[in-house]
Amino acid sequence: MFLAFLLGLMFLAWCLNIYRHIRAGGWKGFVAAVDVIGALLLAGMTVALALPLLR
Repeated sequence: MFLAFLLGLMFLAWCLNIYRHIRAGGWKGFVAAVDVIGALLLAGMTVALALPLLR
């Protein structure tokens, strides 16, 4: 359960980083791709870890 909490916290920090990139105006090309793919991977890991804990 603690690992799921840490993954959720990391996902929130990643989303805040994306927000900062968008606000700074430098969210194009490679940076945008890495931000979106990283957020999807973190969200997928969080869901994959949480599903067995909920059963």
